[in-house]
Amino acid sequence: MTIMQAHIPTMFMMVIIVSLTMTVCTALVWRPERKEGLGYWTLALALHSSVYTLYSLRGELSDFLTIIVANTLLAGVFVLFAEGLMQFQQRRLNRWLTYWPLLIVPLVLYALLDQLAARVIVMAAIILYQALLVLVIVFSRHRQTDGRGQYFLLTAFGLIIATMAYRGVGTALGMDQMLLITSSNPIQMATFLTATVSMILVGMGLILMVKERADAQMLKLAMHDELTGLPNRRYILEVLERLLAASDRQQQPLSLMMLDTDHFKLINDRHGHQVGDQSLKLLADTLRSRLRTQDHAGRLGGEEFLIVLPNTQASGARELAEQLRQSIEQTRFLTRDGRPLTLTISIGLCCLEPGAELDSQQAIRRADQALYLAKQNGRNRVEMAA
Repeated sequence: MTIMQAHIPTMFMMVIIVSLTMTVCTALVWRPERKEGLGYWTLALALHSSVYTLYSLRGELSDFLTIIVANTLLAGVFVLFAEGLMQFQQRRLNRWLTYWPLLIVPLVLYALLDQLAARVIVMAAIILYQALLVLVIVFSRHRQTDGRGQYFLLTAFGLIIATMAYRGVGTALGMDQMLLITSSNPIQMATFLTATVSMILVGMGLILMVKERADAQMLKLAMHDELTGLPNRRYILEVLERLLAASDRQQQPLSLMMLDTDHFKLINDRHGHQVGDQSLKLLADTLRSRLRTQDHAGRLGGEEFLIVLPNTQASGARELAEQLRQSIEQTRFLTRDGRPLTLTISIGLCCLEPGAELDSQQAIRRADQALYLAKQNGRNRVEMAA
């Protein structure tokens, strides 16, 4: 039975065209002012097309260009992929882990210039290491990365790792005789087919990752307060509706907490809006640090906040409210002129027992009435709705 052999020059052309196409796609998406890694990735894809252009000219140009320079550039492709990913993830990696192949490849290939099989094995091992490093970088932050674009990269570099292992081991065991890079055999075919598919996956994955991050940021801006980082009015009211329905189904209590900064207008008038904003950020940070995982806090507007406490009875809600009030009162921060400023809050509570038959607006109204009572009774205190 005759095994069909691919035309290697045609496969070279496929790799070059795909790499250039992905280069154009990522270049069109790239915004230099946004440090998302696309600049590095665009250069890597362009460099990849240059590598295969040099490969395709083996025998027509010098071995220095088509072997030493081409393979050094190939190592540079993976360096740029790693750099781009680190910029996308906004962290740094020990540069020696990334850059050492650029120093080793030209020296080793020069020493092995007349030993084709040895060159193939060494380059397969180095590219396998580089692809594995990129795979580790992607996987180490996969939980913090939005969307599914990252899985395109994991698939692409997984394919490269498998192919380089096959290429290195197959050559070492003599599975196929390595003649020229333009010769057709299963090892060469697998290598160049993987190069084509992986560049498609990489290009699509990178663009998708950037888009998914932008979508997540837009959603966060739409649902969160820009100053405090807490959910905004729309989002916290949606949360309240959802938790009210769950409370009815599960026959569990639910408590609301309306919270207001005391004398906030006076703070703005005396110290300026910047200090007022600082006080709201301080309050938001305290809520994030003091509330339980299942609790939800959001900014209704101005200096008013709503806290939803699932499966919390009146006694537990009052205890938490007192802790918040005392924590804010005991916190000191400095104004612009260096003077310490004491911040206090008033809190109104409303506890809904199973079967209370109150909708979200009625529950908020009761908590707001309790907050008004706390203001009337001297501020810096907690009051419970009747």
